[in-house]
Amino acid sequence: MYSRIMLEVKKDLPNESCGLISGKENRCLAVWPMQNIEPTPHSFAMDPNEQDRVISHMLRRNESFVGIYHSHPFGRPVPSKDDVSFSLYPDVYYFIASVGGRDEELRCYKINNGKVKHINIVIQ
Repeated sequence: MYSRIMLEVKKDLPNESCGLISGKENRCLAVWPMQNIEPTPHSFAMDPNEQDRVISHMLRRNESFVGIYHSHPFGRPVPSKDDVSFSLYPDVYYFIASVGGRDEELRCYKINNGKVKHINIVIQ
């Protein structure tokens, strides 16, 4: 999962990249790259119709929508003010990848009512 997310976000440099993650319970099983319909180095947006189609595919695989990933091409992998204010799903994991600088890093968060909680990632 880690390698796939990092590969996908690098494809969209210098712009932010985005996608969904499916899985079961707290285990991420599949990465679903999405088109950033507002491509810039500082923001992303997903097409709601594409999101619906992807979530339908997840359900057909007996998986749930468990996460969203996006990149901060030249910034730290921490939620921006926009990431916090636009977070709509308190039960999903928010993964942020930093890939445009010297170091690459992927971090995970839960965001609920403006509160951000860092979640440790276990890579198996």
